[in-house]
Order: sequence, then C-alpha cells, then structure tokens
Amino acid sequence: MRFLYDENAGNDFLEIKGDNFNHLKARRVSVGERLDIRNLKDGYSYLYEIKEFSRKAVCELVFKSLAKSYESDLTLAWAVVQPSVIEKTLPSLNEIGVRKILFVYTDFSQKNIRLDFDRFERILIGSSEQCGRNSIIKFEIFASVSELLNAYKNVSLVDFGGVNLDMASKNEILFVGSEGGFSDAERTKFTKSYALNSPNILRSNTAIISVAAKMLL
Repeated sequence: MRFLYDENAGNDFLEIKGDNFNHLKARRVSVGERLDIRNLKDGYSYLYEIKEFSRKAVCELVFKSLAKSYESDLTLAWAVVQPSVIEKTLPSLNEIGVRKILFVYTDFSQKNIRLDFDRFERILIGSSEQCGRNSIIKFEIFASVSELLNAYKNVSLVDFGGVNLDMASKNEILFVGSEGGFSDAERTKFTKSYALNSPNILRSNTAIISVAAKMLL
C-alpha cells in the first residue's frame, strides 16, 4: 500500500479507525511513525505523525506537498454490463490512468441492472492506495445513447468493422459496447467507428482495457 485514504486528510489531526486502523495494526506501526495519508481530491500528500495508538490512531499533520500523479484527460463511454464485470475491470482502468467513464444504457444492456457507485468508489480507492494514483476515476451515467449524445458531441464507436483504432484521436470519446455490440439503430447515430486490431476480443471488459491501453500507454 503506497498511502492511506481518508476523506479528512488535510485536517490538523486525524482519528484513524475501522479498516485503516486494522491495517495499521497488521503493519505493527507505533507511536512516532509517520504516514502518507491522502483525500484523493486536492492533489496533496499529507504526512502525519502517530501521536496515539491504542483503540484508534490519533495523528498530527506534519507536512503537506503536491503529489506527482499520472492522470490523463481520457474519457471513455461504456455500455452498462454486469456490475461484477465492471468491478473487476475498474482497478485496471484506474491504474492505466483513465480520467472518466460515461456509463450508458444501450439497447443490449439489461435495463434492470443498477450500478452501485459507492461500491465502485471504494474499489477505486483501494486501487489508488495500492498503485499510488492520487485521484480516482470519475463517473457519469446516461439512460440511453441519445441522452449521451445530447451531452457529448465527440463520441465515436468501438465496433466490429470500424477503421483501425490507430486513427482515433485522444479528443474523441470512444464508446465500448456490451458483448452484443450496438444495435443497428444505435450505429446510425454515429459518424465514426473504430475497431480493435484483434478479431478475438469479444468481451466488453477486455475491449475497454485494450482501448484505454492503446490510447494511453
């Protein structure tokens, strides 16, 4: 773990309880040790010194500094798929540096799926603590493709039969569909369509990781 997350990081004093406290106990930390604690919002790394360690940890702020963190401007759109698939994929997208994901209910999405963004955030916080990213992916959600296109104009499909993804610009929002791709009615709403180089990529989560890696790495 590269640092600890606490939404109150930046305050002069912090009380660390719950899972973070249990983690510190497992690390056998002691009074006087210093911890890097971040809120993943303001870009700072806060160095705290442990002043008390019994049933909780009480820490005093010693120093703060701007933390170097690689974060791109890449926004991707992703058709809503099973939450378990999204949860397994988010840490990889977070590590690669994706800035924002626009979730979209498409014709092939199961409309009864409800996304738990609080759970997604917890997963991303854990990912950032491990990899060192000083932020987490942001989210938006849209009820349909039409609603997405009302909000964003520079959206292009990642679909079977499109032109090579090497031709895509980072200024475009690349839209990855579910395993079934997109309906014909949805395809008519877009002027650009790109395809991955491999014809063997069929799963939605593999596709979006591939797109992110292609654009950023």
